Amino acid sequence: MRWQGTLLLYSNGGPVGWWLDGVPPSGAVLGDLGLECDCHPGEVEGRAIAAWDGATPPGYRDCSAMKGLLAWRSLAVQPGDMACLKTHSGRLGYFTVTDVAGPAEFEVAVTVWDTG
Repeated sequence: MRWQGTLLLYSNGGPVGWWLDGVPPSGAVLGDLGLECDCHPGEVEGRAIAAWDGATPPGYRDCSAMKGLLAWRSLAVQPGDMACLKTHSGRLGYFTVTDVAGPAEFEVAVTVWDTG
């Protein structure tokens, strides 16, 4: 595992997000995971994400098997939702929405792997 922790995604109008390759991740304009604005209530954006519908969090192999589905997209999310992701440098990981405090404020638990 490269990094694991909790991040806040919050927008009061403009794009905000995180680059997930650094340890710890660094703030970005959208980055690998973020919010485009506060104009899409309940949605997060990612440079390469895909919803995970398993009952338990995905592992590296699960997300690796989804590589063909990882694309820039917005996902409507609720607490407990999970998604695989790929960082700018090609690392795999996933996030779980742990809290939705408002239409443009999410807490996410993120795991980024170096390799499987």
